[in-house]
Amino acid sequence: MPRATRTRQKTRTITTAAAPAPADIESAPVPLSTEAESTEPRVTKKEKRALKHNKWMDKMKQAHVAQRQEQRQKARSADKSALVRGMRSLDESLREVRAELAADYLLKLGKNTAAARAAEAGRRQQTTNEPRSQKARNRAAIREEKRFTQILVHPAFQANPLATIRQHLANTLSSQENGDSK
Repeated sequence: MPRATRTRQKTRTITTAAAPAPADIESAPVPLSTEAESTEPRVTKKEKRALKHNKWMDKMKQAHVAQRQEQRQKARSADKSALVRGMRSLDESLREVRAELAADYLLKLGKNTAAARAAEAGRRQQTTNEPRSQKARNRAAIREEKRFTQILVHPAFQANPLATIRQHLANTLSSQENGDSK
């Protein structure tokens, strides 16, 4: 804020050069402002400084309130995203528990049945063969892509794709029933 300057009170006379003054009316100097006319109390420098400080403090309070609201909003959104992340892990663990319960149920029905052994082998395979890191997932995707291109160019697959897939499934299921897992 610029520095306040003092103004002097001056009296000014209004003269009209274009129109001559009538002879019977004396012209007297007319003051523009007098102390009697000014009803506003004078504001001292100390009071001005206090007003300026109060305005500045009000701005700071408003900025502080806005900042706290923003922080609260961020905290709420972080809590929500943490809840979603927690739900994902809960969903994964729920799937694992369901698989274990199904395998246990099948084992209780009959330990020597092929379905129980297949469920147990599937459960072990499901938990051990899943790539955990991004790098491992990328490697697995590359291997799967190579395997897929080899299958596409295989003469048996080109001759009859459905029969080849059916034969592959039969071989895989029979090997799992015998207890041979990959």
